[in-house]
Amino acid sequence: MLELKRIRFRTAGALAAIIAIAPAAVAHAASGTETIKAHPKSVMINTDTTIAGHGFPANTMITLTECGATMWLAPSEPCNTENVTTVETNTKGRFRAPFEMKLCPEGQRAHQPTTIICYVGVKYYVEDVGKLEPAAKVKVSYP
Repeated sequence: MLELKRIRFRTAGALAAIIAIAPAAVAHAASGTETIKAHPKSVMINTDTTIAGHGFPANTMITLTECGATMWLAPSEPCNTENVTTVETNTKGRFRAPFEMKLCPEGQRAHQPTTIICYVGVKYYVEDVGKLEPAAKVKVSYP
């Protein structure tokens, strides 16, 4: 019985260390109430869509990134690391901001030959897995 208590204490200590090292990823993974939507959901390249989110912590800075997938294995990077924007949530944990869409790396082709599917969301890593969660799907067309 004493050994079981030691294991629990060590696990709690490890969890505290993780929280201290990566508070945003742990907090994000724990809540699961955040949502992001794009309007319009289909745009031309170099055109803005409006990204709206809710369920985030109040008065918090959120970085939005454009990616070609919502999950990937490192060291792969399906995100356009040059196309990011930072927004601040209001007192209710909501935000609304324009986001200029580019062509995301590794995005899937849509039904039209000059349209690619991209995602805009919050990027984070858990071990060797990259995630974009929550994320909004946007179809980006190009000439």
